[in-house]
Amino acid sequence: MRDIFLILAAAISAYGLFTHMVRGRRLIVAPLLKAELHHVPKHTLAFAWEWGSVTMLVLTVSFLAPVFREDFLPLAMLATVYAYALGALSFLTMRREKFRISQMPQWIAFWAATASGLMAWGVF
Repeated sequence: MRDIFLILAAAISAYGLFTHMVRGRRLIVAPLLKAELHHVPKHTLAFAWEWGSVTMLVLTVSFLAPVFREDFLPLAMLATVYAYALGALSFLTMRREKFRISQMPQWIAFWAATASGLMAWGVF
């Protein structure tokens, strides 16, 4: 049963990664790179966006790795905690900046992956 929840968490993370890379790049990064901003902050923000993609890829792999090798279970535990932290950061940013849920929905996916990770450990 644990493997099913880990695969679900990985699938949620992979969907988030795909959305981040495709839709986010088109809606956020492309306009940012076209904006009249100083070169350094503009490309620093673009780099931070790409680093977010790398982070989400690592999160996906960390949820999925224990399905194939049980000694990677600590990675999935860490991914569960990390997904919760990213969800909390996203949720708090959404609230603080007064975004609508449709403008910043990633906290839902992060917390869904967290719930799946917690179910994999038998917390629920």
